[in-house]
Amino acid sequence: MAYFHEYDVVRVTKLIQPDRDYIGTESVKRAPRVGDKGTIVHIPPETNSWCIVECVNNDGLSIW
Repeated sequence: MAYFHEYDVVRVTKLIQPDRDYIGTESVKRAPRVGDKGTIVHIPPETNSWCIVECVNNDGLSIW
């Protein structure tokens, strides 16, 4: 079993729900893609089965 921590960098290997909602900076946002890298920004203390990941561009704007 893999254990993740906040601020770990992860890579998208599979989109379980490709049509899932996402948010990002209006001018650069897009849906996640296989191969994207992001940083874990939050893991709720009551679970280790999901987390919030953010992907940003070189200017620090949120892609998703």
